[in-house]
Amino acid sequence: MLTRWKVAVITGLFAFGALNFILGLFPLLADIFWILWFTGCGACILALVLTVIVPSQSPAAKSSVAGHPATPSPTAHPAPGPVDGVSQP
Repeated sequence: MLTRWKVAVITGLFAFGALNFILGLFPLLADIFWILWFTGCGACILALVLTVIVPSQSPAAKSSVAGHPATPSPTAHPAPGPVDGVSQP
């Protein structure tokens, strides 16, 4: 649920910021250039802040998204030998 909300809001903020930057390039809107520029910058900065601050998913939900359990099963054993496949004497 939080992921859909986050993606929609952040995408909307970036689109709003890009629209303001593009509208600021038109000579007819030269009178409000700085308003468009600062609102575009503010929207993009807010989108970046929300991207970092708002969590995407809980850690338990993130690990079980692809069908993998959040904790390893007790019967799972690591492969014997070195991890990189190179044996050492």
